Amino acid sequence: MRPSLPIQNLHRLTLLMTTFINLFVFVILLISHVETITFVIGTFFRGFVLIYLLGLANIFTLHLVHSKYAGSAKRANLLRYLLGTLLCFGIYVILTVVFAYLSGRQNELFDQKIITIQFISYVIFTTLTIVMQNQVLLQHSKAQAELENMQLKAAVSEASNLLLRQQIHPHFLFNSLTILKSLYKKDAAKGEFYLTMLASFLRASISNHSSRISVLQTELMLCMDYMEMQKIRFGSAVEYHVDVSEQAKSKFVPFFAIQVLLENALKHNAFTEADPLKINVSDHDGYITVENNLQIKLNKEVSTGLGLANLAERYQLLSGDQISIKQSSESFSVTIKMYENENCNH
Repeated sequence: MRPSLPIQNLHRLTLLMTTFINLFVFVILLISHVETITFVIGTFFRGFVLIYLLGLANIFTLHLVHSKYAGSAKRANLLRYLLGTLLCFGIYVILTVVFAYLSGRQNELFDQKIITIQFISYVIFTTLTIVMQNQVLLQHSKAQAELENMQLKAAVSEASNLLLRQQIHPHFLFNSLTILKSLYKKDAAKGEFYLTMLASFLRASISNHSSRISVLQTELMLCMDYMEMQKIRFGSAVEYHVDVSEQAKSKFVPFFAIQVLLENALKHNAFTEADPLKINVSDHDGYITVENNLQIKLNKEVSTGLGLANLAERYQLLSGDQISIKQSSESFSVTIKMYENENCNH
């Protein structure tokens, strides 16, 4: 896509330069008392029109060259300077002649000294205009480059985050189907109920599949369905308790963040009805913690890298925040940050 030109900024620059230069000349002429006030006012008017039109001519030339030779910077600049100089010189000559006749000073058209001064003034102003316009173009290019860089980073971040989210569902679904197969072999009724809960859980999660983050209340409802499915499988060997304030429930966390932590606790701990796994979800000071008593399995499952590592990477992509993992001889906990709104990008 062809980059745009900051036409409004260039126009504002032309007005500012025109006003400043003419005010400067106006004040000098007033202080010098060389000419009458009528002449000074006339000079201000003529200078304003001339300088303003020369500035517009440079903008027009820039726009013309930019639209036709945007792909070749060197050629575009060469043509811009050449055409701009010719156009501005033509406008300068025509207006100088017109103003000379309107003011009754035709004789100045043949005054070598006046012609030299006016020509030098024209060259200085044209050069100054080009330099100032180039500065505006440079600043505009930098701003555009920074914006495009930010947009590119956001696109890469979103693509990476989407990839990470897409890894979760197949992983979870594979585990669920494996469990379902086992339940049907042992107890068809439990398998049927588990399948109903799984369908409900997947329906709710798929409806938010494009979301990067989700309201905590929604996440907790999904987790409740998920834990009900686990209770079908494990019975009283798993205890699940949620102690989250109503204020916290309106905040945001990455989609499926809490479920990943629950699954992590179930995956890496041994538990029975005599020694149940106790999982507690609580909030404090803008953070939410999922904690469980530590009963590490003797035979550890092979890690797929889609649990805590996945969540940590999603947090990094979303906001640059880190997740906090703490482990003692008796417990294991993961603390994650909650966000006030959906715009959690850093």
